[in-house]
Amino acid sequence: MKKIIEIKDLRYNYGTNVVFNGLNLDINKGEWVSIVGPNGSGKTTLIKLILGILKGQNHIHIDNLKLNKKTLMEIRKKIGIVFQNPDNQFVGDTVKTDIAFSLENIGLDKKEINKRVDEIASFLKIENILDKEPHLLSGGEKQKVALASALVINPKILILDEAFSMIDPYYKKDILNILKKIHRSKALTIITITHDLEDTLLSNRLIILDKGNIVIDGKPIDVFQQEKIIEQLELDLPFMVDLSLKLKFYNLVDKIYFSTNEMVNHLWK
Repeated sequence: MKKIIEIKDLRYNYGTNVVFNGLNLDINKGEWVSIVGPNGSGKTTLIKLILGILKGQNHIHIDNLKLNKKTLMEIRKKIGIVFQNPDNQFVGDTVKTDIAFSLENIGLDKKEINKRVDEIASFLKIENILDKEPHLLSGGEKQKVALASALVINPKILILDEAFSMIDPYYKKDILNILKKIHRSKALTIITITHDLEDTLLSNRLIILDKGNIVIDGKPIDVFQQEKIIEQLELDLPFMVDLSLKLKFYNLVDKIYFSTNEMVNHLWK
């Protein structure tokens, strides 16, 4: 598979606190990768280094471009990002002007901007709030607007930095379904940064970081079976995974289930 992010021998420290001491990581085009770890594991610092917000001793390539001062702006055009608190991302007086802002920055004409804003609003079903002020929206609506602003530039990589932690389960499920659709249809590379393993169930690769090191890297279904390591890092398994492992111990199921419906259908056979 084609690599879209290549990180070799990444080194970074805050003063005397060493965060990364030779990290190597490749992410392939079209992967949905979840990066999980306890506080202080380095996951947010890693994203800041990829975005060029922080500068370390590193060899980072994004879509075949080496990250440096000359390529930074070009690389950022390839990446959409949604943060934990969408209020920190709003710059426009209305939802429409906010979504349009990033398109204006890359020099698109007004006709193309309006077309793209209307398309993404229709896709995310937020046409009815385009003229509203962002601060008047609900938490779920705000996160959809932040997602619209990230996706409207047609990025090659979408980064979700604790993006689901401030919204209720209804909106989280809705947004995850949207992301699932986009991931499949556009082969978009998605990187989810989270401390909550529940948010990793749709990803096809799960990386667990601790103290700047990759502790586990694999398919979620394989990673979840490393119970002792996950427990040592004080991370909680997703509810259905935890239940599956308990029932598997008593030979009531023969595999790990991510879906409640699948579990119920199996038990009622």
